[in-house]
Amino acid sequence: MEISFIHLSDIHFRKTSGSSVDIDADLRNAILTDIKINAKSILKNVKGILVGGDIAFAGQKKEYDFAREFLKEMTEQLGIDEKNVYCVPGNHDVNQALIKKSDSILNAQSKIEEANTIDEADYTFGKYITDEACPDLLYKPISEYNDFAVSYGCNIDQNRIVWTEEFSLDNNMKLKLLGMNSCIISSHRDHDERDEQDARKMVIGQNQIPSYEENVVWVLICHHPTIFWKFREQILPKLDKRVDIQLYGHMHQQAIDASPERLIINAGATQPVRGKDWLPGYNWITFDCECVNGERIMKVKAYPRVLSKDRDRFLCDDESCSKGNNFFEYTLNIDEKRKKNLQDGSEIKKENVTEENNDTAIRQDIERDIVYNFFELSYVQQNEVLNELKLLRSEYAGKRYIEIIESILQDARDNNCLEQMKKLICEKL
Repeated sequence: MEISFIHLSDIHFRKTSGSSVDIDADLRNAILTDIKINAKSILKNVKGILVGGDIAFAGQKKEYDFAREFLKEMTEQLGIDEKNVYCVPGNHDVNQALIKKSDSILNAQSKIEEANTIDEADYTFGKYITDEACPDLLYKPISEYNDFAVSYGCNIDQNRIVWTEEFSLDNNMKLKLLGMNSCIISSHRDHDERDEQDARKMVIGQNQIPSYEENVVWVLICHHPTIFWKFREQILPKLDKRVDIQLYGHMHQQAIDASPERLIINAGATQPVRGKDWLPGYNWITFDCECVNGERIMKVKAYPRVLSKDRDRFLCDDESCSKGNNFFEYTLNIDEKRKKNLQDGSEIKKENVTEENNDTAIRQDIERDIVYNFFELSYVQQNEVLNELKLLRSEYAGKRYIEIIESILQDARDNNCLEQMKKLICEKL
């Protein structure tokens, strides 16, 4: 059972997007046409759209409103639910103007950046997000991103520093998306240096690296490639062992790097700032798991798409493809990799997908429906739903629902009323 995704990054919606002076409208129409005519003829079982950051240009609400409309059009072309978008923040999703005005945020970022070791950086970060007076301080610059992303279940804050989403593959294998935040210390100071090699480095916490999970292939979505990470020498060995496919943005250049340990796909910019090297691009990606001689083989195909020279339509980017194909193909013996890296010689179970796994997938789908549609309701309607289900706690008073949605969902799980909640919300739409 092959599953597929559209992979975008660096869309850069501006305040002029959708206006009479929007010069990128034709570009976006070309992407939608490429999906309608070409992607749909090749891709099977499309599960969603992966967005690798820089959704907005300046982290403003108007930019996200237009991004939502564009992504909705894309899901309609693919024939999938509009909630099936999976995104992470990029440096352009950071409200840099807010940081310039806030000594508190700038000082907190500086303390993390000035750490001499990765352990010191993690300790400092942990101190700020557990500060009872202002635990969301480091996340205030991406508050507009979070307001946009919460509908997709991709908000990131002090209570959830990464997000994950799970999909079933054949041979009892699960593909698990990991949404990583590389912008904790991103600010207006990112651009102080012009040389890429000397560019300001981002701090990625060790607590963003996933644990080993049996029968799981990890797919990372992150904005900044590892060349922009501080302490990358300490992080990369663990990352490459645990995360099998890594998707990055930021560079505005399509590139694929494969090794026996992992596959890296650097996305082109879907809607880059225009200049002499202006070359919009995006990707289609498919995943499949086969069993060969008792071991599970992950097969990944990346279809890089690039705007034609006459700017009329999107075509295959031949330079990034396997010879003679319109895709780059990668295979990974996932069982062999796990045995090698864990070095315990134990057998990895290859049981059929259990009923429990299916139940989990159904529940996750219900929850995504709930979250997306809940934030389409008015505040009054939201209160009506929560009151009827007795999901309002006294400690929620004065808090925005975006901040406590995970707690609400957990209470709905505990009370066994997820399906009832979904029904009530749908009745009010």
